Amino acid sequence: MSDDEYERTSNTSQTSMKGDEAFAKRKAGMHKNELNEQLKEYINQWRDERTKEESELKRLKEKQAKRKEIRAEQEKALAMKKREEEEKVRKEEAEKKAKEAEEKKKLMEEAEIKRQEMMAAQKEKGGGKKGAAPAMDARKE
Repeated sequence: MSDDEYERTSNTSQTSMKGDEAFAKRKAGMHKNELNEQLKEYINQWRDERTKEESELKRLKEKQAKRKEIRAEQEKALAMKKREEEEKVRKEEAEKKAKEAEEKKKLMEEAEIKRQEMMAAQKEKGGGKKGAAPAMDARKE
């Protein structure tokens, strides 16, 4: 320490030193209060931001739930439509088979009628040729 510095420190009284200390403490307290205020403001901003984010998340979840519900309804409608189409195809196939069976039955009946008519015609024609028919059968054996 130089002589000048020593004189300055010795010239300052004890009361002024105490005042300087009080001033420094007040200044530190004010600085602390400022920091506390800044911290409170930061915390409030964080809370506001968090509230906004939570509300946005809630909105997105609701939107997702609606989409899921709509998708389920669409899938249900699509499945129903598919079942109806399959049922329609089965019904058409059954009708087609029934129609074919009916036509086959009709053809068989017509063939049976023709056969019976031919048999009746042969009986009328061949009333005197009855003896010839058994001979043919004998030859075939």
